[in-house]
Amino acid sequence: MMLVAMCFKVSAAPFHFWAPDVYEGSPTVITALMSTIVKTAAFAAFMRLFLGCFAGVSETWGWVLGGVIALSLFISNITAASQTNVKRMLAYSSISHAAFMLMAILANAPGLTSIKVILYYSLAYSIGSIASFTVLYHVSKKGDESFEAFNGLGKRNPMMALGMLIAMLSLAGIPVTAGFFAKYYVFTAMIGTPYKWLLILAVLTSCVGVYYYFKVIIAMYFKKSQTEEPVAFEMSHALLLGITSIVTLVLGLMPDMIVKML
Repeated sequence: MMLVAMCFKVSAAPFHFWAPDVYEGSPTVITALMSTIVKTAAFAAFMRLFLGCFAGVSETWGWVLGGVIALSLFISNITAASQTNVKRMLAYSSISHAAFMLMAILANAPGLTSIKVILYYSLAYSIGSIASFTVLYHVSKKGDESFEAFNGLGKRNPMMALGMLIAMLSLAGIPVTAGFFAKYYVFTAMIGTPYKWLLILAVLTSCVGVYYYFKVIIAMYFKKSQTEEPVAFEMSHALLLGITSIVTLVLGLMPDMIVKML
């Protein structure tokens, strides 16, 4: 019952149905809060319970959690690929990232790897998510949260488009970004466990993830907007986007140093 409760909290399948509707229905700032701080706090509780209290009986819940992870990877990525609303796409992708962090917990269950992997992944995902929702906040001010709203953003606001580009590459797990090494560390941790089949599923579903993240990139740089009007950018948000972009690249260029600090 505790596992069900925590899976609901981190929106892991099949307890994920609330997430897309709540993400879409909430103001973008609140959605960013839920997808980062709230989810990170939930994983902190998850770790305390399942890497501490219940670690000694991991054989009783390990395969159940493995099934939850498999469902989350498959359902989230397949569903995200069919979305037309960027906020709903990010909601489903957050379920996929939750699955990766659950993989790290599963790898930790027999004491095979360090909790630093989860901390690094949580940091990489949170920064990428904050950056993407910062851009979405400005792009969707007129109420349009579709992929078409990002058409021509590379010309309408190059800095905003660059920040979104880095965020999408990181969330997709492309090299030289934090997201690549976040997934790499999870994969490395899982190799020494009996759940190697999850690695194959994670790699395949990650390829689907590249597809829907790149839909945003293609819209920004290769599609024409109906208007040439520049997208206004608040100075504080521009500073936030700049910081998150730099940190994403630093995490990707010096991952070992960051892991040692954690």
